[in-house]
Amino acid sequence: MSQQLKLDLRGKPCEEYILEISKILVSMKAGDVLIVIADQDRIICTHQLLRNSPRYLFKGDIVGDHAEITIRRLR
Repeated sequence: MSQQLKLDLRGKPCEEYILEISKILVSMKAGDVLIVIADQDRIICTHQLLRNSPRYLFKGDIVGDHAEITIRRLR
């Protein structure tokens, strides 16, 4: 059974943002989804974190003054 987690990281620096997300990504199982509410420029941080990781698929949408980033564990 897949799990959906929500995390609000608005106002966090990029290093802390990556650290918080990494802790959750390590424990995710196939089909799990992480939804992150963050500053708009964190889409780039997420890309840097996941660019060489074929197990995760992410999508970033800018909504008003923040970004909604969805990360799904594929396998």
